[in-house]
Amino acid sequence: MKLITPSTARSLVQLRDMSIFNCEMLIEIVENEGEGDATTTTTEIVFNNLKKLSLENLNSLTFFCSGNYSFNFPSLEELIIKYCPNMKTFSRGILSTPKLHKIDYERKEKDLENKGNELNTTIQQAHKTKVDSNLMALRLSEGDIIRIWQGELPKNSGKVKTLQLIKDESTNIPIQILQKFSRLEELKLQGSSYEEIFSCNEDEEHVRTLTKLKVLELLGLFNLKYIWKQDSRLNSILQNLYRINVQYCHNLTTLLPSSSSFENLSTLKVKYCNGFRNLLSSSTARSLVRLVELEVEECEMMMEVLANEGDTENGTIVFEKLEDLYMYGLKSLTCFCSGSYTLKFLNLERLKIYRCSKMKTFSEGDLSMPRLQELNRKDCSKSDLDTITQQLQNDCSKFCMEYKGEEE
Repeated sequence: MKLITPSTARSLVQLRDMSIFNCEMLIEIVENEGEGDATTTTTEIVFNNLKKLSLENLNSLTFFCSGNYSFNFPSLEELIIKYCPNMKTFSRGILSTPKLHKIDYERKEKDLENKGNELNTTIQQAHKTKVDSNLMALRLSEGDIIRIWQGELPKNSGKVKTLQLIKDESTNIPIQILQKFSRLEELKLQGSSYEEIFSCNEDEEHVRTLTKLKVLELLGLFNLKYIWKQDSRLNSILQNLYRINVQYCHNLTTLLPSSSSFENLSTLKVKYCNGFRNLLSSSTARSLVRLVELEVEECEMMMEVLANEGDTENGTIVFEKLEDLYMYGLKSLTCFCSGSYTLKFLNLERLKIYRCSKMKTFSEGDLSMPRLQELNRKDCSKSDLDTITQQLQNDCSKFCMEYKGEEE
């Protein structure tokens, strides 16, 4: 994701202060429209009056601009860069910051020489120092991934436990690359073109290299259709995952295949994924014996969390360890489950449901929540189940009416 086009940037002639923060999917500030080639006459972008530029908590940011534009900041005096872990350089083209003498990089002042023209070099060196100090985490993007394909391994790759891949144009991740990180426990993928993460055509040798994987995070993979297919031989990977976090993957319709077991999964978070109509099958739900936290937010098409599979005898589904259940902004959700399952939440302590405008009841079957302490931030520790269920239904109706009122 980008913030502004080059033509918009050129129009900001009176801009004095630009502060950008907490934009998790933002990759660059000024979009690269490919203008910086030999056939283009105007490739310079000037921010005449900009005095302060602050970039904070931008987890996916790689450049201010990745294009070959010339940037001129004649008035810039203050530059702050904090918690932008993937920003290795400011820009690729010619850069002029004559009034900038220092930058605030991760709360440390860095001196600039040559009238600020060493900004790129300063950021590159600071980033390298930070990366070298944390040998167990590695972030790669674009050219880095290509070099690994060509056999150029980063130093200390055998120590890497956390690997983050950003802005990769491949349609799927070749497991051969991940195989080079023998101690890999966390895999984070952001802003890439993957249509499928793990291919079912990989051999058992490559599968074994990923059995240590414990954390999987998928952020802004807009083309993603599958993480793994039902017949994938990579199902053994799933058994060791304890945290899955998926955000902004709108083409993804199935997250956890029903043919697999997730017996070690403790945290599952799904946000801004508009392709899901439901999240869990009954067989998948029964395998979540260690699930402690479940969050589902802003998934526009989700009608129920636990799918009604039309079983003749729905039976009982037990969530043994679940303590926190949070559902927010699910405007198509009608209930947690429309089937006649008996649902038992043996350790559920906190239940929060907000902005679910069509939800009028929690489930159609029998329900047990013996340890529920907090319902929508209200103390319900001394209430019986009938009172809790009634309160939940009242809250659902209340939030439904309030949400419709806001829309009108």
